Amino acid sequence: MPPLGKPVKPRSSWVPDTVTLLFLLAALIFLYAFLFVPPFIPIDHYGDGLVYLGDAMRMCKGEVMYRDFFQFSAPGTPVVYFLLFKIFGPRLWLLSLALLLLGIGLTWLGIVIARKVMRPNLALLPSAIFLVGVYKNLLDATHHWYSLLTATAALAVLMERRTAARIVATGFLCGLTACFTQSTGLAVTVGFAAYLWWESRGRREGWHDLLKKEAWLLGGILIALVGVNAYFVWKAGLARFLWCTIAFGLKYHPKQMDENSFWVLTNDLPVLAWQANVFLRLATWLLIFVVVPLVPILFLGRYWRKSGNKPREYWERPMMLAIIGSLMVLSAVPAPASIRMASCTLPGIVLLLWFLDSPRRFGRAVAAVLVTGILLVIPHGVARFQSIERGILTTPHGQLAVADRDSLEEYAWVLRHTHPSEYLYEAAAPYMYFYLDLRNPTPLPLLTNSGYTTPEQVTVAAKGLELHRVRYVVWSPSLDTIPDWERPSDSHVGPLRDYVHRHYRLVKVFTNSDEVWEMAAE
Repeated sequence: MPPLGKPVKPRSSWVPDTVTLLFLLAALIFLYAFLFVPPFIPIDHYGDGLVYLGDAMRMCKGEVMYRDFFQFSAPGTPVVYFLLFKIFGPRLWLLSLALLLLGIGLTWLGIVIARKVMRPNLALLPSAIFLVGVYKNLLDATHHWYSLLTATAALAVLMERRTAARIVATGFLCGLTACFTQSTGLAVTVGFAAYLWWESRGRREGWHDLLKKEAWLLGGILIALVGVNAYFVWKAGLARFLWCTIAFGLKYHPKQMDENSFWVLTNDLPVLAWQANVFLRLATWLLIFVVVPLVPILFLGRYWRKSGNKPREYWERPMMLAIIGSLMVLSAVPAPASIRMASCTLPGIVLLLWFLDSPRRFGRAVAAVLVTGILLVIPHGVARFQSIERGILTTPHGQLAVADRDSLEEYAWVLRHTHPSEYLYEAAAPYMYFYLDLRNPTPLPLLTNSGYTTPEQVTVAAKGLELHRVRYVVWSPSLDTIPDWERPSDSHVGPLRDYVHRHYRLVKVFTNSDEVWEMAAE
């Protein structure tokens, strides 16, 4: 008990209390059930995260990203995995550990932000909705989750006060966000600059004060951008770095229309079949694609109607959430795949619960329904996921639990016919390089049968096969057909297909139609 007459210092929203610690422990156990087979065998969550792990492996072997191999994303994610490999070695469990730590970090930051805009007894709910309804459905350790982590940290830092140190720190976190996902970094940078302008205008501050704040923000951004990217610019050259990270994304990335255009939205619509989880899938889709994008619009409508009824301080923190959340969503709209939209949801979910933080019966009733739904979904989801039968594959980097029988068949065959550090070319889906400790003989992570892959890249891939005398090529039939939505003139893989047919012979066709071609004897 403090001495009489001495004021009690309020607890910082950054310091977890007992309830929050127990909640984070429960979140850790919940995520563990989706990431590991007890006691510590990682579960195969194949996805784009494996591309960045493959990049990190190449960096560990002395290659330089952008100079020696191609990547259109900013270097942040491969650098994180490179550092983890240097500390722990290339272990399979690092992928699941990264997803576990990302989930816990995002859950904690969601609580920190929620505490600043709503009552403590409701502050755990936004993170619970995000964790159970969004994150656990998209466990792919790609750059999107890292950029959400740094963007959310920037919100948490600036939301409390706008001091010089906090604005610089926010700018630094915006720069880190751009080092993971360029578009998200740009979105949050514009968002915080716009918020500082809105606040300055409302407080009737002069232009000098506003420009000083914007300069602090820009300074923090530049520190992060230079610190992370300078090495790669130095090694690869500024022109090559900018072509990979900016020009390629603007010119070629949208040409893979089934994944990188607006029409990917139709691919992610839930298949309305008679399945036990169809309603949960539909609820998740509505939350990500409908509710979260609408929340900032609803907030701005309320602000326009009622801003005169409450002091300006009442609106400041929700306004920050609305501006940053809406711009993050807008940055993903040109190619609104589930993972891109989901990685923009946390600010919107917090703002949604801000609407429900009301003494009115309706708000309390909706909150109670959400809590009840989460408590019902958790045991159902865990039991259903853990009941899935998985095969255990022993690889050079440890054991791996694989549920998909086709993938298990393919991994096992390649594992039997190769040795660690051998060159193998997996043309369409670069998932085996990290899992099986194999090396990509080309500078490209993958090929597509669309304008996403340039003629020059196809030529370079063929040269890589010839240079390294690659014994096996894993070829996907998707590279032999042009989808209806693609233009035939954008298909450039023909020369590489012809090269494989001339110099290799077909030795294996898997259940999923993937083919293995072995170098023919000369």
